[in-house]
Amino acid sequence: MNNLNLDLFFQSFFASIGSKLPSITLKIIWILVIIFLSKPLIRLINRAGSSVMIKHKVDPLLKTFLLSLLNVVSYIFIFFLLIGGIGIKATSLITILGTAGIAIGLALQGSLTNLAGGILILLFKPFNKGDYIESASGSGLIDAIRILYTTIITFDNRIIIIPNGALANSPVTNLSRNSERRLDLTISVSYDSDIDLVKKTLKDMADNHPQILHEKPYTIRLSSHNASSLDFIFRVWTPTLNYWNVKFDLMEEVVLKFRENNIEIPYNKLDVYNKTFDTNK
Repeated sequence: MNNLNLDLFFQSFFASIGSKLPSITLKIIWILVIIFLSKPLIRLINRAGSSVMIKHKVDPLLKTFLLSLLNVVSYIFIFFLLIGGIGIKATSLITILGTAGIAIGLALQGSLTNLAGGILILLFKPFNKGDYIESASGSGLIDAIRILYTTIITFDNRIIIIPNGALANSPVTNLSRNSERRLDLTISVSYDSDIDLVKKTLKDMADNHPQILHEKPYTIRLSSHNASSLDFIFRVWTPTLNYWNVKFDLMEEVVLKFRENNIEIPYNKLDVYNKTFDTNK
């Protein structure tokens, strides 16, 4: 009797497996096909999106943001294809996600803040691709804005990744927005220096430099009396692209020209007095 029941059980089990095997096989094949084709499909979608945006001359920062968003949407689309192939209804999954929406919202609060920050940056455009910015999170050239973060490249070729929320909600100095910048230098000389000669030497340096904007006024004035030096403010205007070249040129030329004109650049000095005592007393 027991053997008969066992035989009936196995017959029923294998009959059930046999009836469901084609359906299970098709689901497995569907999953494998989707997994195999997912990356080429995403690359194709991104390439098509990039071509459309290039054709319509979309802003470079907006392009990287939209491509990043398109990439996420593509993965979500493939995810729904997978669960559809398994047999789970998308409506059921959406209902479950809706029920857990509060928990998901709290878990993704930081990500949603960064997404909103990226949208605000693209709307108000405080900077463009290639602009040099200074912020609390870092300084460098704007490279790309993605849906959650912005990448900037420093002059020594380091990449800094800044969350969009932090960048959108903190002060940012854009040093590239205007075509001209003022260069401010403080030049120190000794108290024995001829003030008129110092001012004339600095003015001649500015007049003879080809990358300084000569139509804009210079500022060469004595600004402070320090303990061991007279400090002059030396201000000139230059195209933004030439700012660092002009700064380094003037800093080098100050040393050379001051030597030619016998203008002393002060440095820390230590006077040592040797006092001798008469040991015979």
